[in-house]
Amino acid sequence: MKIKYLYILIVLVASTTLQSQTLKRKGMLGIMMQTLTDSIAMQHNFKVKTGVHITAVMPNSTFANLGVKQDDVLTKLNGSSVRTIQDVLAITSELYEGDHIEAEFYSGNSKKIKSTALFGRPIETFENGDVTYGEVVYKGNVLRSILVTPKHKIKAPVVYFLQGYTCGTVETTTDDNPAKKLISDWVNAGFAVYRVEKPGVGDSKSSKHCMQISFDEELTAFKEGYKDLLKQETIDTDNIFMFGHSMGGVIAPLLNDMKSPRGILTYGSIAQNWYDYMVDLYTIQPKHFGVSDSQIKEDNKVNLKFNEDFLINKLSGSEILENEAYANFFRDNEVNFRQNQYIGRHFDFWQSLADVNIPEAWTKVKTNVLAMYGEFDIQAISPKSAEKIADIVNKNGGKGEFIVVKKADHGFVNFDSMQHNAETLGNGTYMTHARDNYSVALGKESIKWMKAKVK
Repeated sequence: MKIKYLYILIVLVASTTLQSQTLKRKGMLGIMMQTLTDSIAMQHNFKVKTGVHITAVMPNSTFANLGVKQDDVLTKLNGSSVRTIQDVLAITSELYEGDHIEAEFYSGNSKKIKSTALFGRPIETFENGDVTYGEVVYKGNVLRSILVTPKHKIKAPVVYFLQGYTCGTVETTTDDNPAKKLISDWVNAGFAVYRVEKPGVGDSKSSKHCMQISFDEELTAFKEGYKDLLKQETIDTDNIFMFGHSMGGVIAPLLNDMKSPRGILTYGSIAQNWYDYMVDLYTIQPKHFGVSDSQIKEDNKVNLKFNEDFLINKLSGSEILENEAYANFFRDNEVNFRQNQYIGRHFDFWQSLADVNIPEAWTKVKTNVLAMYGEFDIQAISPKSAEKIADIVNKNGGKGEFIVVKKADHGFVNFDSMQHNAETLGNGTYMTHARDNYSVALGKESIKWMKAKVK
């Protein structure tokens, strides 16, 4: 794919209770990965042309124990060939702590085959919070829920954390994760925090993995999570706050009709329909990565037509690749397109999302709303959407406010400038930078606002 600059709304000692034993603890490979493409193979001079490129290996993880290193290429798991991230997820989705795993991989163009027992995922802990692992059960799904309650506080107000679009876990088991620091700030301020994993993610056991579901199915998961939250006896259900991060800010107003919360906070979200956001993304975001206006115009001869065929006409991946212009432009995505995958989600997800009237959803919200934009948020593009959310709410009987969080980016991380953010995204140093640059201001602003709204 030629659009290397495309970053959409994404990119986380206390007592711990495992409330139910129905869900086993899932295993953890401990890697970051990407589908191997011709361009990646050429860049690294790999002899192997198909497989999954390992971009990072966590210490003390299953793959670290196997001896897998960054820039190795995984080609088989438990005897089955892997060509894409989806292949890896399909094989590991039913593997649990202690299960046997065998990996075939290439390291420095030398093939290795090694096996070990699968390491389990670490348990989440908070210094000032108690963690309860529960379950959300509905047709075809048993989802992992995680409730953190402040120590020595009865019936605390609670934040329902609605995560972004990716299929990564919401568990925050490392203390240098900016999301862990934000949640810790809330817990230290006396707020409980509730999260629910998406279908097939983390410990969740589901008939379809997150990477195969539609937006409507994802919305159902968050609705079922909200039902579960409303039944929790250890928190104050009259003081629920929703924190919609990125795509979570699209989900939040769609939960409002179940029970209006005390308040909704959005961060890095949008107030326009998805098709229009993607047009802006193709047109505005590339400038932060040094792409010239003339190149953007040239790229958009394909991008904007693709956007229409993909989101409005709802073509399948195979149908899109029948168009020679698309096939050439998205060459590195061919394998994913043939599996109806784009930017980490199924075509069904994006195409059903395109049918959601996001501005209209906000007209039905009559509660308190704080719409936040990080000053250097490349994914949300500009503060206009946050301003519009507050404006829509105010015009329709709610109480909307808008603020800019200085220096913050989309992932709760501080930068010196938008260009600084773009550089770390482009050169692969974002995660390293994020560990030591959490946006303390985001925690302070959200806490100040929620405390003012608690009754």
